[in-house]
Amino acid sequence: MPAIPFRLQLIDRYMLKRVCWPLAGAIIIGMAALLLERLIRLLDLFANRGGPLTLILKMLGNLVPHYLAIAIPAAFFVGILFATLRMSNDSELDVMRASGVSLRRLATPMLAMAVVLTVASALILGFLQPYTRYAYRALVYLVTETSWHSAIERGAFFNGFGGKTILIGDIADGGRSLSRIFIQETDESGNNIALSAQTGELANDPRTHSLLLILRDGIRVDSKPDGTGGKAIRFAENALPLEIIAPDPFRDRNSESELNFFELFKAYREGWPGIGRDDLLAEINYRLVRALSVLFLPLLAIPIGLSSRRSPASIRIVAGIAMLILYYQVLQFGKQMAENGRMSSALALWLPFLLFAAGSTYAFHLANTRIGQDPFSAFFRLIDDGWTWLRMRWDGLVARRRPA
Repeated sequence: MPAIPFRLQLIDRYMLKRVCWPLAGAIIIGMAALLLERLIRLLDLFANRGGPLTLILKMLGNLVPHYLAIAIPAAFFVGILFATLRMSNDSELDVMRASGVSLRRLATPMLAMAVVLTVASALILGFLQPYTRYAYRALVYLVTETSWHSAIERGAFFNGFGGKTILIGDIADGGRSLSRIFIQETDESGNNIALSAQTGELANDPRTHSLLLILRDGIRVDSKPDGTGGKAIRFAENALPLEIIAPDPFRDRNSESELNFFELFKAYREGWPGIGRDDLLAEINYRLVRALSVLFLPLLAIPIGLSSRRSPASIRIVAGIAMLILYYQVLQFGKQMAENGRMSSALALWLPFLLFAAGSTYAFHLANTRIGQDPFSAFFRLIDDGWTWLRMRWDGLVARRRPA
């Protein structure tokens, strides 16, 4: 019997359209906010070191999978919640359900999207994020331990060029224009040499292909090891070759957060040195739980979004996001407890996940079988009453303090 090709019906396309636009907007806004926050921190780091802009872009690029794994579940939840609230306030859901379309049928395209996003989250968490996390840490090592453009920091001593101790007052032009420079070194005879200059410039020596530090308007002071026999020489320009000491190569991937799914299982089975079995087991279960949690987000977002026109939608959006944040914070806390060996991974990670999955499924079941009833109505009514009480108390307090 030939297979019948699957085709989306009109209602499926309509539901996906109502969800996809808020989903795309939430992902864009979330990723922009997360990357902007990290960009500010990186710019502050590079402002003291004079690093190139391309290195910042590489570091941000390696952070995209990490933040994408956070943004996808949050944006998916917000997209479904926002779409459900809009359709509920416009009475579209009431009309559809009154015509015989069940809530389970309306949620079918969202559940299919949840399966796709679950697979995407598993690939990001299991394979893409570990490699980019390692690459990001390698770039951080490059910034702090290697070249002049990355290693020299404004107002801090640095010993990465032979036996020279260098202090730079200010850096400009990507680390090539310097001011208020102090250099101290010891020559082959053991004599101390101290140089200070008002300005300096970093250049390449065309003959040796090494770095030259050209000092201008400075003073050189030579003295013996005991501090006697010092002499000072003023110079207008002095070219100082810089012998760069190559740092140790960056370490291999030896952290459980930098291993993919297959490597985690292999390390747990073989007992790799330097990584605890509790850490490996906690990392495996944490990634599995985070990926599988995406499947149940529609079952929680849809019941929360079922509201009447008299119920403020903003409270439901804020409360829904707070529930999601609290759930992921519980998972993070459980992972830490499992890594420390205080709790098993089954209790610390899988128990919160099962409670989340069971609660979301039960809430959706109530919303699907009891037409016209909101499973979260009592909860949000309590929040609304509490907010009204606090606002009345605040207005009364302001009125009593207002002068006659």
